[in-house]
Amino acid sequence: MKFTATDAEMSRAKKLHSVLLFDFIVIHIFLFVLAISMIKSTLLPLFIMVALSLASLAYVMFTAQQSLKREPSHFVRCHQLLAAKRARLFLILFVVTGTFTAVMFFGGKQLGFSPIAAKSLAFGIGQLPFMVSLLVLVVLEFDAEHQCKSSQIPSAALALHPSTGAVDNG
Repeated sequence: MKFTATDAEMSRAKKLHSVLLFDFIVIHIFLFVLAISMIKSTLLPLFIMVALSLASLAYVMFTAQQSLKREPSHFVRCHQLLAAKRARLFLILFVVTGTFTAVMFFGGKQLGFSPIAAKSLAFGIGQLPFMVSLLVLVVLEFDAEHQCKSSQIPSAALALHPSTGAVDNG
């Protein structure tokens, strides 16, 4: 749905989508590749990746929660709540697949798996669905950011925060 939004509102609405895109692309793709390439020598990049991701997801969810109390613009609130919903979804996915991957990678031998089977399960079942979901979320966030620039609110965002006084220009 198209709304009349000022440049300042579009910028505020786009902010959390940009944070999520940074988390998805820079932290989870680039730092993950770095962490995997260095996993035999050090686990530090892996821990840095987890800490940065958790911090950015917490920031998105906290800011969106605060926008319900402080943000006067319905347009901005809708976009921020949509970003928070996707951040929560990603956090759940991250914790579940990350836990499975860590258990299989570091404890697969103790569970009776051969090293190759443990790594295959860790990265095949643990990380492959995660990366596919990450790709879908990147596309959705790019679309949401584009809709911010064109002063539109996705129907999924309107469902999260309906308003009776919305001005429809579309």
